[in-house]
This record gives sequence, structure tokens and C-alpha cells, in this order.
Amino acid sequence: MLKSMFMMLMFIVAWAYPSPGPAEGDSASVDTLNRPLPFHDGEKLTFRLRYGFITAGKAVMEVHKTVFRDSISVYRFRTSAKSASGFDWIYKVRDEVNSYVVPGGFYPLRFEKKLREGNYKADLLTDYFPKDSLARVEETRYHNNMRVRSRKKYEVTVPPHAQDVLSSFYYVRLLSLEPGKSQYLVNHEKKKVYNLRVVVHKRETIEVEAGTFRCIVVEPMIEGEGLFKKKGSLKIWLTDDRLRLPVQMTSKIIVGHITSELIKIEGVPLPVPARVK
Repeated sequence: MLKSMFMMLMFIVAWAYPSPGPAEGDSASVDTLNRPLPFHDGEKLTFRLRYGFITAGKAVMEVHKTVFRDSISVYRFRTSAKSASGFDWIYKVRDEVNSYVVPGGFYPLRFEKKLREGNYKADLLTDYFPKDSLARVEETRYHNNMRVRSRKKYEVTVPPHAQDVLSSFYYVRLLSLEPGKSQYLVNHEKKKVYNLRVVVHKRETIEVEAGTFRCIVVEPMIEGEGLFKKKGSLKIWLTDDRLRLPVQMTSKIIVGHITSELIKIEGVPLPVPARVK
């Protein structure tokens, strides 16, 4: 059960496991964005992960402006996941995911995933070369003492504006979200390129520790292999305003309900328009 909880925590920012083929419909295009970016340098969102009333860990999502490959201005999206101290002796988690994205056109140049979960330790590094429709991938797994256990390097043909599994989360915040309509994203992870369908369900007001917010509910449709295939679903509450802040994520899986709720907002222009007074 604990492993499932922390898989959910990382799944929040990964959206979905790779699906076996493209979904029907057109993918959202960068040409449709044409709006100010909803996130800002220094944005920091802190979440609590709960299984029922039990707090099992927390996640932090951060946005920073930086320079990549010496001259390219990018946004660095960083998410870290950490198990609560009371759970460390059972299943210690210290995970980190980074995506380096060019704001104009909104496409990633690098994706990094560092997993430290119990005895499982692995890194995934992907460098994107949009002009060549190419991604260079390196997968490394470690023994418990961090000695290299295995390493694989390979190249994959990837569409120029495909998203990695973290940049796609921020990409959705750019889109026009209307209940009853779906958006489609072209995603890449490891050797797979796939379309991810995001269903927009409804508007709803919810209360979390960080406040009460008017939200719009979206659901990435999980069709591939993974924890949630045919066994559950993931729904995400984004603020119904230009910021599209993630407020809550809830998953129904075979072991019950897992919830990640926003507990602290930093680096965001205040007041948040969707916050209910």
C-alpha cells in the first residue's frame, strides 16, 4: 500500500503511464496558446499526500527561470516527493523530477527523473533536440549502495513539440479548458511517443488547507500499463482562473482513495482570482 501511495505522488506530475497508441482527435497545438504564461519564476506549491486520514508524505512543485546549455533561457519545472518521517523506516522515498522548457513554443530540452524508493534507485535522463526530431535517452539503475547496476543509452524519434511527463502538466495549464471537451497532448517517455487525452469534466468549488477555490476538474485518461489501468482513475482540480493552480488530486485505486491536497502557496501573485473569500 505504501508503495502505491508514493507512486501516486509521482504520478501527479507524470500524469499517465505511456499508452500503447495514439488517442483519437487532434493534439493541442502551441499555436492555440497565445496567452501569458500562468506560472511565474519562484512559484512554489506544497502538497500533503493522504491515505484516508493518514499523512504519508508531501510533494513540492517549483518553477524557476534559468539558463540552459549556456545561452537558452528556460523554465525549470521541479517536483520533489518525500515520505513522512514516520514512514521512512518502512518505505523511504526521496524522488525528484526536472523539466527544462523553452517558454516560446513551450517544448522541453531536457527531462530528468531521479527515483529513490526503498531499495529501488534509478535515474532517467532525456535530452531533446527539436530541430532534429530526436531524443537521446539514458537509463541507469543502481544497487542499494549506489553502484551502477545497469545503464542503457538510445535515441528515439520524437515530434519537435512533444512534451515530457512533467512539462505536460504545465502545458495543460496553458490551454482553454471547457467542461465536456477534451484536450490531447503528444507525450514522450523512454521509447514511447503517445497521445494523452485529458477530459475536462466540470466546475466545482472545493476546500483544502490552502483555502477554498473555484476549480475545474480534469482527468487524464490512463490506457496503458501501470498502477491505475482498469483499477482506478486520477482526477485533478485546477483553479478556474488564468493561473490554473493544481489544488487537489484524488485517485481511486484497489487499496482505496489517495488524495494530494494543496497546503501552501508561495511565489504566486496574490490574491489568487479563484480563491473564495
